[in-house]
Amino acid sequence: MKFILITILISLYTSLSAQPVSVYVNNVTNKVKIGPLTGNKNLAFGIKNIAEEAILDKGHDLTNDSSAFKLDLEIIYFDIQQTSTGVSVFHKTENETIIRIKGILYTNDKKPKEYIATGKSSEISTSTMIIDEGGGFNQASARSALKKTIVNLIDKLL
Repeated sequence: MKFILITILISLYTSLSAQPVSVYVNNVTNKVKIGPLTGNKNLAFGIKNIAEEAILDKGHDLTNDSSAFKLDLEIIYFDIQQTSTGVSVFHKTENETIIRIKGILYTNDKKPKEYIATGKSSEISTSTMIIDEGGGFNQASARSALKKTIVNLIDKLL
């Protein structure tokens, strides 16, 4: 009798906890105040795509119904921190892409959860001749930092 009761409770718990959540990615706002990506609308569009991909990867559903869970994202900070060292002809540069995104999850127009996620991605290059690359954005490093940050944000909010 106890075995049957425990089995029923376990199956009930797993069926309730395994239900996917329907999420509507509402607005992505670029609130970056300094740097080359200030006001860049393409950045907001790219982050919306990455967020939708991360939601699907986590087993949740995407919906166009704004009455479901609504997720608003605000890009607060996105820049590169560059550290260079050099001795004679040896040169080492470390570029760390840093991103900070604020997520706000709404249910029935209430504001139940808010979280700020920070992600970093590093790129280290060494050379025996000093060649200046200008410290520009590396697409692979930026995408990695974005993906890690958004997955962290989705985990905390959902």
